[in-house]
Amino acid sequence: MKTILFNRRAKKYLKKHPRKRRFVTYEKSENILLLFESDGKGDVQIKNIVKTLQNDRKNVGALGFSSAKQLVESDLLEIKLFNKKSIDFFQKPEKAIFNKIKSTKFDLLIDLSENTLIPLMYISLLCDATMKISTKIIEPQLFDFILNVKHQNNKKSNAKSTINEQFIFDEIIFYLKSIQTTD
Repeated sequence: MKTILFNRRAKKYLKKHPRKRRFVTYEKSENILLLFESDGKGDVQIKNIVKTLQNDRKNVGALGFSSAKQLVESDLLEIKLFNKKSIDFFQKPEKAIFNKIKSTKFDLLIDLSENTLIPLMYISLLCDATMKISTKIIEPQLFDFILNVKHQNNKKSNAKSTINEQFIFDEIIFYLKSIQTTD
């Protein structure tokens, strides 16, 4: 029900506020927003990703959604978390969360979450980003670049999945660095 409502709201918003889609190479990007599903245990992979981007002289913000009742805040200022206490009945985040990201124009929005989370979909919808990237194929189409990753089981062990935020990030950055444009 909430997904259907989000889809309706998103279609209406996109019709009212069409955006110009443009490809942005990794080299030309300066401001990057990462969206992720927080593990509630410190988000070590996200910290590593943020540090990698900072080493490449990128301005990075990371916004994570956690289903846990208690948030474990990150020691990095660039990583902000919110949970169910910060969303309404329809899973739309509070205005305070939107105000934090609306003040910045991002070159890239990269959704690293493995699952489709409505609160992060609202952020993706309303964020002012030149290029939006994800691994999820959803309707309405919020993203400009969708990397299709299939869940691959590791046959040597009973690992649930080899796909995680670091894998998704590495694949997206590989393509952003590989694709050449004339822009």
